[in-house]
Amino acid sequence: KLSIKPREQLEQIVDGIGKPLSFEGAHLQLSTPCHTDAIIHFFRDYFMPDETTSKSIGLEFDEEVARLLRFQLADNLTLLLVSDKTEEIIAIRIIQLTQKGEGSALTKVNNDKIVTIGRFLSHKEDEMDVYRKYGVDVAVHFVALGVHKEHRKRGLGFKMMDAAVQFSKAIGLDRVCIHGEGTSNYSQRIYEKCGFETLHTLKYEDYKINGEVVFKNTGEHKSTKIYVKQL
Repeated sequence: KLSIKPREQLEQIVDGIGKPLSFEGAHLQLSTPCHTDAIIHFFRDYFMPDETTSKSIGLEFDEEVARLLRFQLADNLTLLLVSDKTEEIIAIRIIQLTQKGEGSALTKVNNDKIVTIGRFLSHKEDEMDVYRKYGVDVAVHFVALGVHKEHRKRGLGFKMMDAAVQFSKAIGLDRVCIHGEGTSNYSQRIYEKCGFETLHTLKYEDYKINGEVVFKNTGEHKSTKIYVKQL
């Protein structure tokens, strides 16, 4: 992957971003390999159970989910909101660098339900090619945004997204293009509040395999939106 700023500089950038956002009783931190297991457990407990597509098809946490997450966390660019008192993770914004021609990692695992979600997210790939559309070889992928249940409805999701946009701009890429998926109304509101452009809307009722709708019982959440922001 393309070189970015040294780790020490990235940590200073995160510290500088976090202070003005005034996270009461918590601080923003850049992930390290030592955080990987804790992030995976946080994802299992506070992201997967509420994520629309996973919930709809009954995706359960297993070693393949963990393996996929380890791959997505390998860049160590994930932002963590950590309690000052307990060092417990309060929120995560998983960030990964992706390269042109790489394809979706979700379609390369040994879990049929993850593959189903991956194929859904990429089935309009030609229309959603951020590399071609914006002329970049490397993009920033916003993978997952999660907030601990006890800390929700305090605006932390938006603050974490705001911090991630600022961080992405400063990591050292020549041209910064961020892409991500909003699978619920909640995440979509955050993306749009942060000024992301909707690249494509994938309606759940329109995605069928062998004539049958795949993502059922999604409640008020009717689509996944693919978002992009060029900085």
